Amino acid sequence: MHVTGMICPRQGEFYALEFTHTDSRVFQIFLDFANKDSKGERSRNLLICDNAMWHKKKTLHWGKFEPAFRPPYSPDSNPIERLWLLIKAEWFADFIAKDRPQLIERLDQALLWAMNRKTANRQTCSMRNYF
Repeated sequence: MHVTGMICPRQGEFYALEFTHTDSRVFQIFLDFANKDSKGERSRNLLICDNAMWHKKKTLHWGKFEPAFRPPYSPDSNPIERLWLLIKAEWFADFIAKDRPQLIERLDQALLWAMNRKTANRQTCSMRNYF
């Protein structure tokens, strides 16, 4: 299972989709849904990305998002990385799935938990120290 997600550190809103794999086609699907589903109320909506090859495909249609690429090996400057670490610690540290459906169920619970903690997400993913 692969999860692609984004977080708005200012509002604490977390958005994620589950996929069977990750590549540029899947990332474009994520962008299409994110553009449709998210507010993106500002004139400039940065989407902080690592340097995965599927993030750099020239044919990507970013819509209302503007990619902001972080330097290699700098996960600390990407706010969603802090949320992924928290999700792993809270939901998967002592968890061993018996089968794929159990893993997907746990993953779904973890993602819903993250989506419903906007105030805490603002603190977890704050960018004040970086920009």
